Amino acid sequence: MKKIDRLPLVLGLASTIALSAAAPAVAQETEQADTRSRVLQTVEVTAERREASQQDVPVTVTSVDARMLTEGDYRTSEDLAQQVPGLQIKSSFSASNPTIFIRGVGINDFNPANSGAIGVMIDDMFYNSTTGQLFQLFDLDRVEVLKGPQGTLYGRNTTGGVLSVHTEKPGFEQGGYINATAGRFNQLDLEGAVTLPVSDKLAFRISGVSNTRDGTRDISFPDGTSAKKNDVDFQAGRLQMLLEPTSDLSILGKLEYGKSSATSRSYESQGLINFATGEYGLTDYNGVCGGRGAAVCADAFGYTDDADPYSGAENLKDTPEEVEAFTASLQVEWDLGNWALTSVTGYLDTDREAILEVDASPNRLVEEYIKDGSEQFSQELRLASEWDGPMSLILGAFYLQDELNGQDSFEILADANPTPDAPYFDAVNFILRTDRFYTQKTDTFALFAQSDYELTDRLTATLGARFTWEERTLDHVAYAGPVNAVPLDGDMPVYATLLDTSFFETDKLSFEEPTFRAALSYDVSDDVMLFGSVSRGFKSGGFNTGATSDPIEASVVAPEKLMAYEAGIKSEWFDRTLRANAAAFYYDYSDLQVFGLAPGAVPTQTLFNAKEAEIKGFEFDVTSVPLTGLELALAATYLDAEYTDFVTPIGQEFSGNTMVAAPEWSLVARGRYETGPIWGDLGLVASADASYTGDQYFDTQNTDRIGQNAYWIANARLALQPDDARWELAAFVKNMTDEEYLVDAFDVADFGFDELVYGDPRTYGVSLTYRFGAER
Repeated sequence: MKKIDRLPLVLGLASTIALSAAAPAVAQETEQADTRSRVLQTVEVTAERREASQQDVPVTVTSVDARMLTEGDYRTSEDLAQQVPGLQIKSSFSASNPTIFIRGVGINDFNPANSGAIGVMIDDMFYNSTTGQLFQLFDLDRVEVLKGPQGTLYGRNTTGGVLSVHTEKPGFEQGGYINATAGRFNQLDLEGAVTLPVSDKLAFRISGVSNTRDGTRDISFPDGTSAKKNDVDFQAGRLQMLLEPTSDLSILGKLEYGKSSATSRSYESQGLINFATGEYGLTDYNGVCGGRGAAVCADAFGYTDDADPYSGAENLKDTPEEVEAFTASLQVEWDLGNWALTSVTGYLDTDREAILEVDASPNRLVEEYIKDGSEQFSQELRLASEWDGPMSLILGAFYLQDELNGQDSFEILADANPTPDAPYFDAVNFILRTDRFYTQKTDTFALFAQSDYELTDRLTATLGARFTWEERTLDHVAYAGPVNAVPLDGDMPVYATLLDTSFFETDKLSFEEPTFRAALSYDVSDDVMLFGSVSRGFKSGGFNTGATSDPIEASVVAPEKLMAYEAGIKSEWFDRTLRANAAAFYYDYSDLQVFGLAPGAVPTQTLFNAKEAEIKGFEFDVTSVPLTGLELALAATYLDAEYTDFVTPIGQEFSGNTMVAAPEWSLVARGRYETGPIWGDLGLVASADASYTGDQYFDTQNTDRIGQNAYWIANARLALQPDDARWELAAFVKNMTDEEYLVDAFDVADFGFDELVYGDPRTYGVSLTYRFGAER
């Protein structure tokens, strides 16, 4: 076991104490009625597919409500990681294909054919392809983060947990809100929603959002012009209809469309070659290149990026990333007396087209074109018992069909073309273009059941099981052709076939996998519960659709499996002014799927199974209301995550290495103080939060030069509002200290550089919200 770093814990506690001491100084006496709460509010979740208090379910779950999302100015699913320790959401794209990790469980594969190890659900609908998972957060009720395998009630590809998003539903009272936010980099966000009841049985809710912002990176081009990249340009609309023809039947329909038209992600180039000394900074990067940001080393074509992570030079001016997603769903809830029937029918269609400046330089080393899309249909049926008695039961069936079509093209070393005005092909020196086309089809079906049985009035046993059948097929081909023949998004002349489906050991995979969960919960008192659980989760096997030129890429991976053992406590104290939850866990992780970039003149993407890994850890979450109007929270996750038996197909030994995206400590501290009326009916709401992420690696080799040292991100907000909160004027700042930190990094050493993905710099702005009707 590694020595525990106590620094984040000490600093987090110190910040919490400081907030507690400072709050009374701004409180003032008032004769008006005090509407502020002195107790913690009940947090309702559906982690076990029934609505229940978060404190009553024997599952570790974190709920982020609409207020926290709004006050934090959190706009995308990536932002959620700053509110939930142990959760990481990152992407090397602007608006698509996130890689999600919970408690160190996840996969770094950015290809859309490989569904992650964390299930993503929106309004009970499973999102299979990663293309649509980097969504905007608007008009939400809450986000639930379920930690640990959820293979019984949620099924496949939930090895590490579930990210469950719940939108705000229509009601039968008219109301709504509008919000406008303006900030640094010309940020302009507009959001609104309205509920329109037609009768006491039919109501609609219409909501929409537009998020725009200039780029955070200043990019210069060889012709002397410049532009800003890493911008935001997203619009979406949602229409919901709620029909309740009888008291026993509820029908909720939803249509949603969203589109992002921003530039693709602009990367920072970290050169590895010191041309002055002739040294290569692979193993001694700090000694050869002076460390990150020193601007000493160059890539293979001699380009040295400057020291500023938010500026650089590129060759391509036009690097769009357009992502479209259309969703239709129908949820029916029918009370049958002793049973409640729930049906969730979903359709999801996503499309993406992007051009990427992979080499992050003014030269043409590597440029990429992507065009892919998926079409998904899913159906789930659940029966939940409604009878009185010691036993409750949930029975269900789930079906999903998904088809993904993709093209991925690389133009390589085009600046080495000796005839730059004419097409050129040189396979020996890898001056060429590759085009990869693939179609992957997935069909999966599952049956599941879970029962809770009250052994005594305080002791409850939970037992659940699921059986999943799945079939995947692949059609795959990769071609080679000349550079400079057609634009990146054009049809390339084919000179050779590099590989096709026959290079894979099979073009059809079938899986039959059982998963289960067993738990005991004991109510020590009305406010204290102890629980323990054993659960098994699995992630589907699949194909490496990143395979382009090297036969080793044409791999097939087996399903990964995780056995989880967890024990915890959930408690409330001092008349519900203090909530303290904690859990310890041990994961036995086998055949985990691992993605990486291997050495090769053409970017070589590898996907294979590592034999064994082990994750040990604990976490806690404490929330208190020490004074009327003051809420303090501190949550942390500790991980000891290690590959215990891991040898790559080319003989690299990584046993003993730390797992990807598994910092030893992650921590979130929050404080919020509501003064109540201090000027007439006007009062202030002050809030601040800080998140700590410990040292972490972005590759299985544990390469220090593309790792990230520990860092803090701090945010603050001050709002003015009347006592009834019908409007609010707020000012905010995010990343107050302007911390420069990586969210991802890739080793492209064969071209003499690393590709670095930085988080956003400091941003700030003002926000105005108006609420009307029932939402005041």
